[in-house]
Amino acid sequence: MHPTELLWDRGIGAGIALDLGRRGADVVVNYTSEKSGAAAESIVQAIESMKLGARALAVRADVAVAADRQRLVDAALTLSPSKHIDMLVHNAGNGDDRYLVDLDEDFFDMQMDLNLKAPVFLTQIALPHMPRGGRIVIISSVSARMGVPQQSIYAASKVGTEALARVWATELGQSRGITVNCVNPGPVATDMYYASSQEFIDALKPLIDSTPAEARMGEVADIVPLVR
Repeated sequence: MHPTELLWDRGIGAGIALDLGRRGADVVVNYTSEKSGAAAESIVQAIESMKLGARALAVRADVAVAADRQRLVDAALTLSPSKHIDMLVHNAGNGDDRYLVDLDEDFFDMQMDLNLKAPVFLTQIALPHMPRGGRIVIISSVSARMGVPQQSIYAASKVGTEALARVWATELGQSRGITVNCVNPGPVATDMYYASSQEFIDALKPLIDSTPAEARMGEVADIVPLVR
């Protein structure tokens, strides 16, 4: 039986998807915009070309929208011979930066809906289909702990995901045998990082320079093994 995983397609998510496919898992790859479709399909093709028996499916869906969350879960169940979802990786997020004086409620709702609300209700929908031994992994961020200017809402949403992981690790671990972990990457060379404000990039430089093992920016390959 192949485990079935549900995750997202860019940067860290792409690396995780390819790694899981390499390990024989069936994978649903979520993408949001039309321009991301080709990249998502290339991940699907790469997984299936490995000839390891793993299957993959790209699904365009906005996890901030309830109906789209249901479509993602339905797609995973269609792909899964066992009708189980063995692993759920929450990697979708928006990291746009704004100073406090420039915030409005639409911006607040947009980030919170995607970064915090979506993981709650996608997990709720997937949970009845997750067996004992299933896994939930939330990709958070070092921003939850750094206090970088312009990241009031993004950082708050990531603190929230850490809280979800702590609560669910107990709640779902004890009642359902499902493990829940939160991965908090520092700076990783992805499109999202390079689209960040210069102030954010400058704030992370001391963190990069003081990393004991290797004073360099992280790579996707550094994060992937933490999710297995």
